[in-house]
Amino acid sequence: MPTTPSVRNVASPFVVAAVLVACGGAGRWGHARNYVPNSEEKSQIEGARELDAPMAQLKPEQWKGAKVRFFLVVSERKPAPGGAAYLTGKIATLNEVNNCENKYDDDSCRVTIKPTLHETVHATIALRAEDDVGELRVGTGTLVRVVGQISDATDPDDGKLVVQGAWYRQWPIGYYIKEGDFKQ
Repeated sequence: MPTTPSVRNVASPFVVAAVLVACGGAGRWGHARNYVPNSEEKSQIEGARELDAPMAQLKPEQWKGAKVRFFLVVSERKPAPGGAAYLTGKIATLNEVNNCENKYDDDSCRVTIKPTLHETVHATIALRAEDDVGELRVGTGTLVRVVGQISDATDPDDGKLVVQGAWYRQWPIGYYIKEGDFKQ
């Protein structure tokens, strides 16, 4: 006598497919041919302006209260009030296409920035525990994507912009590269 498949057996291929799709993509470190924002990042960068630091300092009234986004290569990390991190660094420009050691293997690809860095900025960010300490912590040389608002105050030492970070994503040294670091 034929049996009807149980709901559990029918659903299994769909569950497996959903898990595979969720696990696919560029992963935490962006190992893909092109830059891939993760799902949280997509919602965070929505409606944020790409930070133009010189214009924001020249015309602060046009930038005040605006949600901004930018990539920062950290040159210094200090403690900030409330347990946050005060990051200093230069703005980086993202390459639209990531460099890969092997053009046929996305796992060999790294998030790629242009070799020239730009204006110095500062960002205050509350780091997640896994990014605060340990081997993969945010520190000198880390690439950080920051989303936040420009503070009314500037840095007391150099007078540069300070951004109050509301969200970030980071790549430790070795998890991103500068354009031209890999030969394809």
